Amino acid sequence: MLARTLKMTFWVAYDHLGKLILASTVCSATLGGVLCLAYAAIVADWGAPGVVIALGLLVLTAGGLAPALAAGLAHLAKTLVDERDGAFGDFLGGCRLYWPRAAALGALQLLVFLLLATSVWFYASMVGRSVPWLGYAISGFALWCLLFACATALLLMPSLVQKKDGVLATLKLSALLVLDNPLFCLGLMLQAAAAGLVSVVVTPVLFFIYPAAVMTLATCAYEQLAVKYDGEVRNEEEDDYLNRGFRDFLFPWKG
Repeated sequence: MLARTLKMTFWVAYDHLGKLILASTVCSATLGGVLCLAYAAIVADWGAPGVVIALGLLVLTAGGLAPALAAGLAHLAKTLVDERDGAFGDFLGGCRLYWPRAAALGALQLLVFLLLATSVWFYASMVGRSVPWLGYAISGFALWCLLFACATALLLMPSLVQKKDGVLATLKLSALLVLDNPLFCLGLMLQAAAAGLVSVVVTPVLFFIYPAAVMTLATCAYEQLAVKYDGEVRNEEEDDYLNRGFRDFLFPWKG
């Protein structure tokens, strides 16, 4: 299933690279602009107010702005998968349509991440000093929960866009999908992490494409999971995202 997801992701990106790059660049520029403002508030030597402003901007970005933009990218990717065509306006429409629920999911996500990350550190360093076995056991459990939360977060926006449910229903669906497909979701996380590493370390220019690449990957993964649970049998001969090979990459005009 992971191989089919990667294949679909590649051909969706190949066919609609311009739209995805444009939407992704808007996301990266928007988030980068807010982060620059946060950095400026810190280095401006405003003291405590500057730190408060910077922290507020960071929380706003991680808990609200980034999830809303991710929902727009997921909506664009869904349109490209379902209709084999789309436009930049689909990204904007997705942001406008889903931002309240996406922001709520993002805020909840951020809270869970902070609590779990703090637990990993606290129980290992504080409790571990007096009762090592207990401290490291709880810290390890919190770390596994943190990884589970990261995997759930990867499927949140595709689940929201596909099912159009409320916040708790979307969160429940994403968590159940991860619980029932742990190895598949682990593979998705590794692919997303590898793409991020390549974007930042090898070719920094690709950083601007990274948001759309991850959301396209997650959307195609949800598509494969939907096929699995709906009991459908996808005919690759009828799906142009799944029936192409290396020849079509070299000679696209012969398709």
